[in-house]
Amino acid sequence: MQKDLKIILGGICLILAVHCSKADPKQLECWHCSSETIGAEDFCTESFDEDGIPDEEMRREHNINVLRNCSSTTNSEHEQAVCRKTVEEINGKVVTKRFCYYTNKSDSLDRCMEEPTEKNVVRIFCQDCQKDRCNGAGKEFITWLSQLLPLFLANSMRF
Repeated sequence: MQKDLKIILGGICLILAVHCSKADPKQLECWHCSSETIGAEDFCTESFDEDGIPDEEMRREHNINVLRNCSSTTNSEHEQAVCRKTVEEINGKVVTKRFCYYTNKSDSLDRCMEEPTEKNVVRIFCQDCQKDRCNGAGKEFITWLSQLLPLFLANSMRF
């Protein structure tokens, strides 16, 4: 009985992993905000607070668009969309920004700290990533599940 349950659970995990990995590729979705924007200064700080995002009426009033679809303008075979987070000192004020950015496909995701800045800007932190809403949980669970599945199945075959 225990062996049957493990095989059934393993099969469900396998179906979920295959389904999620074969889903139609969608465009990259990134947080889009700046700590210096009125209405975003409370949630768009170095530690992103998704629960602090204002309601729709306040976002509309301050013209805050918290999420952006980044891949819609990228048709180049040499470019890739990434979600970027920067923390910079601009004229003596620390500003955190999250936005879509486009890099060369050949560039490392670690390269953004090396990129030049404008005058009066000191880059404190910069990070690029290629997962939806890099600041939150998402497909990491599916990745974790797909890595554990072979171990689970191997153990279930022993019984």
